[in-house]
Amino acid sequence: MAQMRLNVQAPIARVFAERWSTRAFDSAQAVERSKLASCLEAARWAPSCYGEQPWRFIVADKHANPNAWEAVLHALAEKNQLWAKNAPVFVVGCAVPRFASTNAPNRWAAYDLGQAVISLCLQATMLGLATHQMGGFDPEKLRRALAIPADIEVMSVVAVGYPAPAQAAPEPFQALERASRTRKPIEEIAFEGAWGRPWQVPDALGWEARYQETPADKLPWFFPELDPDIRKALDALGIRPPKRVLDLGCGPGTQAVALAKMGFEVVATDISWTAVETTKNRAKQAGVAVEALVDDVRASKLEGPFDLIVDRGVFHCFADEEDQKRYLETVRRLLAPEGVLLLKCFHKEETREEGPPGRYDEADIRRLFAGFQLVRAARSQFPNPHGDDPPLALFCILKRA
Repeated sequence: MAQMRLNVQAPIARVFAERWSTRAFDSAQAVERSKLASCLEAARWAPSCYGEQPWRFIVADKHANPNAWEAVLHALAEKNQLWAKNAPVFVVGCAVPRFASTNAPNRWAAYDLGQAVISLCLQATMLGLATHQMGGFDPEKLRRALAIPADIEVMSVVAVGYPAPAQAAPEPFQALERASRTRKPIEEIAFEGAWGRPWQVPDALGWEARYQETPADKLPWFFPELDPDIRKALDALGIRPPKRVLDLGCGPGTQAVALAKMGFEVVATDISWTAVETTKNRAKQAGVAVEALVDDVRASKLEGPFDLIVDRGVFHCFADEEDQKRYLETVRRLLAPEGVLLLKCFHKEETREEGPPGRYDEADIRRLFAGFQLVRAARSQFPNPHGDDPPLALFCILKRA
């Protein structure tokens, strides 16, 4: 199973999101020859310069050709051998370095082989298989063992098999299997018109990607019931239905639906269309009324007033001062006189890498929300139904001054 992608910036086809380089293979399960054929067929139809198709593959299947499989395994770097020994198939990728028609050097041969290999890997993912591309091997060992001609370039080895749980990987690799995945931001790898000018991505796309890729109950901020801090605050402040409530960044809709069940008039907003649809469906299944809308708090089209605004994880997503300013302007505009903002964000003492860019303590909130009355600020946690280590949180009760 592919681990969760962090810092996603735009939606992509599911096969791209699910493909990853596992080191945990099911050593007992052979790969069907029909599936290997489909993977090779996908590679065969990859694009190439002048349609040259300079790729060649040697398939070493442990069950069909154990001698070839052993030869490939022992040509791998020692560290790769530790986990690759559980993969039932190796596919050795080679490039023909010259054009067949002219014998001229083909400087795109390795590039084209790469296109064929990723086509093979994506097809494998769609078939429920896992792959891991390797460059750590002795090419001359492979050349001798597999009778590869001297003029052919040995470029890669791909391990292919069925994925297994993380604990199936050798102990030194299990942490890697459980870790979330991340990549350099698009702004660092793509430029607008000229080198060094970052290509800007609409940030709403990242949230849309996350909600499209991840089941609601697997999201790290998912909580099936009303957050205990919110429930306690409502009781302490004596806030009762039928007050009008805005759930900012409603996500999977659990908080909005819980508030609607209590009798509040609830409007729920999120920057992600998929999150809003999830909220609508959750409300329908629960038999309650929730007005769920796509809206960006930094350029909100909502009309107030609201007696209560609930922010369980929105403000801490804004590291930019201009974004923070727009957030504050919107909240101030939408809150009724004496209206209440319940704000829950990551605490400044929360040091784990994953999570939002904003981390705050009470002093930060007093400074940033200078136009509000801070009634209470307390250390808390973001409860996690999966039983994982919950992140430290700061829960604040603020009133419009």
